[in-house]
Amino acid sequence: MKKFVPLTVVALLVATPLLARQHTSGNISLSTTALSFNGSSGNVSSQPLTITSTGRRSVTIQNISFSNGVFSDSTVSLPATLSPGQTLTVKVIAKPQSTAQTGTLTVTSTANDPTVSLSETAISTTTSHSVSLTWQAPSSSSDPVDSYQVDRAASGSTQYSTIATTVASSTAFTDNSVTSGHTYVYEVRSVDQSGNTSNPSNTITMTIP
Repeated sequence: MKKFVPLTVVALLVATPLLARQHTSGNISLSTTALSFNGSSGNVSSQPLTITSTGRRSVTIQNISFSNGVFSDSTVSLPATLSPGQTLTVKVIAKPQSTAQTGTLTVTSTANDPTVSLSETAISTTTSHSVSLTWQAPSSSSDPVDSYQVDRAASGSTQYSTIATTVASSTAFTDNSVTSGHTYVYEVRSVDQSGNTSNPSNTITMTIP
């Protein structure tokens, strides 16, 4: 007769710890997302842009490109590898144009590829104008000249306004109050010590561009 020996079954639960893997990728950030340039003066201008490695790994800056050739950067040796926390500053340059310009700067790296919006105002075409007048003093006069009176009228008008009075020793005047697109007519009168005025000089007509 067979004898059965009871078997003891033991369940062993083995807990294997799972080690969480922390993502340690590199990353770069820029000091700004937009640069604006004032091109009104007609002079080349520049602004700094700082690239910072903000991740846990080194990042290599591979290229800096521009969508518009009006914008460029100072000579920077690329590729350049930045350790965590390290920075690289480049000078972004804008060349003035007759029209307003826009563009995009892209930093290409082994991590992310951030961009910067670029803009530049147009060269200013506003020009200030003036009219310079000169005249000759009377060669001889029994009534000494005390001053000169400069009168101006709009073209087509007979209504003159006195815009300046100069001393007798001054036979010149510059009118800085003219406006582009307007035409002016000038005449000069001499004034004696009693305030009497002479007949007007010949007229000069000037059209302001």
